[in-house]
Amino acid sequence: MITDQIISKQKKIEQEIKHKKEVSKQKSTPALDLNAEWEGVYSYCVPEVRTDGMESVTCYEISIFKDEVTVDGNTSFCTGIYNMTGNKDEIELRYAGNDCDDHFFKLKKNGEKVMLYDFMNPDQARDIKKK
Repeated sequence: MITDQIISKQKKIEQEIKHKKEVSKQKSTPALDLNAEWEGVYSYCVPEVRTDGMESVTCYEISIFKDEVTVDGNTSFCTGIYNMTGNKDEIELRYAGNDCDDHFFKLKKNGEKVMLYDFMNPDQARDIKKK
């Protein structure tokens, strides 16, 4: 008798848990696909400070596509595949390799514009172009 009561109670609890999961699935919103939300190619250039009187610029192109985030530039330093975290208003890109732990880019939506913050000047917002 006691065993039947325990089994009956357990089945009731399992049914309640299953019902709660089904209800929560119905209420939940689909997960945000950051790659789709931010998809595009973003580019910007930064004048380099030099002591030899020469002028030069470092340019970056950030490409966000369905399956991959890459950074390319006129430098070979920390270019390649990046990992992306964030939300629909702000993302952070971090180098996926081992050599550039402090190398990052942050993109923030400001109305129709996208502002970028990078490892070189993390407090300075840069207006970037989206292709």
